[in-house]
Amino acid sequence: MTFTYSKGVCKLNSPITIGSEVINERHWIEVSNGVLKVDLAPLPGLHIESLEESLKDFKSQKFLTPSALFVKECFDIFTSIMSVEVDSNSLQFIDLEQNPSSIASSLEENQIYKIKIGRNDLYKESSWLKDFIKNLPKNTQLRLDGNRNFTAATLNSYLDLMDLEKIQYLEEPLKDVMSWTELERRDELSLALDENIALRRSLDFAKYLVAKPTFNISLRETLRELALENQEVIVSNAFDPPNNINILKMIASEGDQVCGLDTLKYFNLDSLKVSPL
Repeated sequence: MTFTYSKGVCKLNSPITIGSEVINERHWIEVSNGVLKVDLAPLPGLHIESLEESLKDFKSQKFLTPSALFVKECFDIFTSIMSVEVDSNSLQFIDLEQNPSSIASSLEENQIYKIKIGRNDLYKESSWLKDFIKNLPKNTQLRLDGNRNFTAATLNSYLDLMDLEKIQYLEEPLKDVMSWTELERRDELSLALDENIALRRSLDFAKYLVAKPTFNISLRETLRELALENQEVIVSNAFDPPNNINILKMIASEGDQVCGLDTLKYFNLDSLKVSPL
């Protein structure tokens, strides 16, 4: 199969912080076989490989990096890409300087919001979140992403007296995932795996999988998990560019869970440029 390569770049509407990286522009390499277009798009601060290393890996046909493996598997599996619209959670942020009641009351009913937790003073953040939850609109659910910021003890304290009814799941909140059994309110909560998704068979207490086929699980394995239905699969992404988002939406349409693919709104798509490499 013969491929052509183009360089893609798009400004973001505002900077995002991934790990220790502050990103103002998204860069990728578009790979085309004349029919399909798929993007090599490792995300700085998340992926180990750089964009240059991803391209080298793809051209060498070793496919040792998740970004290159995703592109390879797309060409192996798909002959066309359908344009599909799917329901997606929206990102919401904790801002201790803002009134949580006002922010909560401004949100839409019947929506799912994903919130990063554990990034501020835990006592202040927990208090803020409790007030936020009390004022959420009807039938609104939250996905709380802890990015392994908590111990069992700090999470127990954080969740104390919090209304958990509107929390769909906690995504990888613990430094040690096995300490989930030490949570005092674990029977009221569901766990979603992200960083530890490779352990999904042994962690039978995890109800959800946050599958990022361009990063933490292969495309083939994602499709297999969707078919097996052992655990609920949330198809998500790594701030991927438009070609990959279209593919991921098509994959997400195979499942029945609201996905995590609402990230293109952070791209200034009017600035998007693709040019020959």
